[in-house]
Amino acid sequence: MKKGPSQYAEYWTSEYNEGIHFGEHGKQMGYEDDFEGKDGYSKDAQEFANATGDDVLSFTANASKNYATYKYSTSSNEFMIISREGKIVTYFPPRGGVDYFYDQFGKYGDHWN
Repeated sequence: MKKGPSQYAEYWTSEYNEGIHFGEHGKQMGYEDDFEGKDGYSKDAQEFANATGDDVLSFTANASKNYATYKYSTSSNEFMIISREGKIVTYFPPRGGVDYFYDQFGKYGDHWN
C-alpha cells in the first residue's frame, strides 16, 4: 500500500494534519483505512470547502479561533473548519448534526457568512 499524503494534501494545513484527521474521521465518512480511502476523503473535503448552496451554512469565528471559517451542510451532515489562510483544518460528520454547528457558533462565532 502506498503511504504518505494524498494528492489533495496541499488543501490541508499540513500533510500531518491530513493524516491525523483521516485517521480520526475517515471511517465516519465511509472510507476504508488505506491510501485510496485517504485520497477520497481529502478529495471530498476539498470539494466541500468550495461548496455553496441553500443547504450550506457558514460563519467566521472570532479572534480566539483565528477567524477560521466553519461550514456545515444540512443535507449531508458534513462539517468543516477552514483556516484563515484557506486550508482545511478538519472535516467530519458531527454526531449532533446542525445542533453541533450552532453550538460552535455560540462558542466561537463572530459573524454569519
